[in-house]
Amino acid sequence: MDALLTSPISTTVASTLTSTATDPRWGYGPWHGGGPGPWLLVPLLFWVLVIGAVVVTVRRHRSRSAEHVLREAFARGEVDEEGYRARLAVLRSTRR
Repeated sequence: MDALLTSPISTTVASTLTSTATDPRWGYGPWHGGGPGPWLLVPLLFWVLVIGAVVVTVRRHRSRSAEHVLREAFARGEVDEEGYRARLAVLRSTRR
């Protein structure tokens, strides 16, 4: 039995188990004691960018649609040229 405990294979296995248990690179827990790190922010950043893109798109669409409605009213003759230009200037000056 002593020959089995002192064989090169058992000595290697025992030293590997001992070294990995005390090696600080292996750490404890799924994130090795450092926490999730910056990877936790990746999904959050993704959703912030998606929501921001939707907000920008909706705002641009609304301002364009107001100009479109004004153009249609001008084309139908409901607004004269002076009124069209004045209202268009107001729409473009308030767009941000």
